Amino acid sequence: MILQKRQAIKAIILLLFASFIFFLHQSGEITQFIHPDYLSFSQLASVLFFILFFFQVPRIFKPLDAEVDHSLCGPFGCNHEEEANSLSVVVSIGIISIPLLTGFMMPYKTFGADEALKRGIQYSNLDHKHVGEFEITNAAVNHLMSQKVILFDHTSFADNMSVLSKYPEVFEGKTIEMEGFIAEDTQMATNQKVLTRFQVTHCVADANASGFVLANSNEFVLMKNMWVHIKGTLKMKEDNQQFIPVIHIDSVKRINTPEDPYIFS
Repeated sequence: MILQKRQAIKAIILLLFASFIFFLHQSGEITQFIHPDYLSFSQLASVLFFILFFFQVPRIFKPLDAEVDHSLCGPFGCNHEEEANSLSVVVSIGIISIPLLTGFMMPYKTFGADEALKRGIQYSNLDHKHVGEFEITNAAVNHLMSQKVILFDHTSFADNMSVLSKYPEVFEGKTIEMEGFIAEDTQMATNQKVLTRFQVTHCVADANASGFVLANSNEFVLMKNMWVHIKGTLKMKEDNQQFIPVIHIDSVKRINTPEDPYIFS
């Protein structure tokens, strides 16, 4: 039997990909990268890698008396040798190995204040304080208005933020509770501390930051990337000729970084 190095390397790569995805699921860290709705697809990918690995194993060893097949040879000759050290093979294996090396050797980092500032923090696109008299027929608006405290948690964050971004002036004076990390928005007229969360639609690559400016943040010790639970009152603030919703802080409690720091919408 002859060991075919190139085929062996392919088998190892397939096994490592399958093992890496399996490890992410086993540890629960897979949700740091993709939306939970896609977990079944990544599990399927892991199974497929395992299946391909088992198909690849028999190709690793070649019988000594195996005949050479010339049927697929081209006009420029044949190449039946295992040129494992050729430049094209090394480059292709190197490219495929990059995600494995980064996955196994480099620790992942949860998005925080720096990433939020780079991507931009979304508030409200309202360009005036009052949109005029209108009849509130939206069921979501009525539902939030009926609540004594508007809670922004994992299940309601995306929906509540969507409603408040459209009608922020309607909710002025309402009490809000929310958990998030502290970021400082340097793009505003005056640097403001912001209670921020990342929303993920498909994977962390499309994550976008949303949050509320903290009106009286100077009255509390709030450090960059600190996770806090804040309760306060929603107010309106003018900045760069736009009115944005802000929270006037009533109480602050420091908390640990949650297991799932992202909001999946």
